[in-house]
Amino acid sequence: MLLSSGEVAPLRYEGTPAQAMGVLQATLASFPEARVERNEALLVEAIFTTPAGFRDQVDFRIDPRGQRIDYRSRSLFGLFDFGKNRSRMREFAVRFEQLSHR
Repeated sequence: MLLSSGEVAPLRYEGTPAQAMGVLQATLASFPEARVERNEALLVEAIFTTPAGFRDQVDFRIDPRGQRIDYRSRSLFGLFDFGKNRSRMREFAVRFEQLSHR
């Protein structure tokens, strides 16, 4: 979901943080270019690698009180990614939402 400021909204979930983590991990698994680097109870760090070899890091933090997952995506190479991080995270949000309602 895109906010009026142009930012992508946090991922919303229902249920427990463990259930949210399950959906988060399933969503990550649906992206063959993603590799999980760190996986804790409320935190996941993943690296997405483009076919050209550019790498982007995405940090996901589950907020149990707000029932949301905040995330930050950043390029690990270069200053500009031609909108790839934003478009990937939009697609990620769509897939997360679809898997949440199965």
